[in-house]
Amino acid sequence: MAQKKYWRCKVCGDIHYGVNPPKECPTCHADEAYEEISSAEAKKLLKL
Repeated sequence: MAQKKYWRCKVCGDIHYGVNPPKECPTCHADEAYEEISSAEAKKLLKL
C-alpha cells in the first residue's frame, strides 16, 4: 500500500493529505500546482 503524504498548493497554500496530490486544487482551481511538504511543515501550517 502506498504511503500518504502532505501536499501544498503553490498558488493558494491549500493542504491535501493523500497518496497523490489532486490534479486541480479544489480551492483555487489551479492545475497541477501541488508540491510535497514534510509532515512537520504541514502540522505547523495547520497549527496542529
